[in-house]
Amino acid sequence: MRRLEDARAGTSVRLSWGAHVLVPGGSDWSAALTVPQDDVRVTFAVPWSGMLLLGTTERPYEGDPAGVAVSPADVEQILAEAAVALDSSLLTPDCVRAAYAGLRVLPAGEGESVSARRETVFTRSPGGMLNVAGGKLTTYRRIALETLARLRAELGLHRLDKHPWPLPGAVGVERVTFGNHVEPEIRAHLLHLYGSLAPEVLALAADDPSLLERLHRDGPDIGAQARYAATHEWARSADDVLRRRTTCFYRGLADEWATGRVESILAARLTA
Repeated sequence: MRRLEDARAGTSVRLSWGAHVLVPGGSDWSAALTVPQDDVRVTFAVPWSGMLLLGTTERPYEGDPAGVAVSPADVEQILAEAAVALDSSLLTPDCVRAAYAGLRVLPAGEGESVSARRETVFTRSPGGMLNVAGGKLTTYRRIALETLARLRAELGLHRLDKHPWPLPGAVGVERVTFGNHVEPEIRAHLLHLYGSLAPEVLALAADDPSLLERLHRDGPDIGAQARYAATHEWARSADDVLRRRTTCFYRGLADEWATGRVESILAARLTA
């Protein structure tokens, strides 16, 4: 995009590879644990859906983002670093439910990525284009507001609405009710994931009760979530659903049976 304005423009960001591992445990934890690894770097153990999310690794990455995948070395490193503070019996390779890797987008600069600035960096190109680099997804609204503030005069904005804006489903959770046909574990799971939108998910099972069945017998995700992912969240493949719309993959439950179940639900949606 910057090169559309200036063909000589270089990159304003760099990529850092990071991986995470999930192991059983954490159901009785009430807070996350920070584990110092050296004078600069720390790792974490975060309770999540009855498991512990461990990580992360960090190293520079210059390849194709599509080629990012977890390596055995990543898993070995994460488990070894977690063992500084956790019971090693929780951290054997056989305990790993799932592992995944991703890329952080950091502002370009010198030095190790582990010490790179994590805040959002705003710069102006010679032609006046405002460039936004770095930042975190969880601060998307703050980044957007700061961007608009910097463009306020050019866009003729008289005021900016800086009031907090709740995410979909975050308001009215206390008023959600479920029928007795929904198991308590599934109620809690849907409420946690969708908040006050949980009834929308369950409504899809009104004409097809099979959508109340679990995607995997050992997890709380149900068929209605797969249908909802297709109708409301742009899911187009079983991988979309199992990895990015439900917790199946992260619980180690994205097996052949669960994949086939999701594929059949998506296929029914396309032919409906």
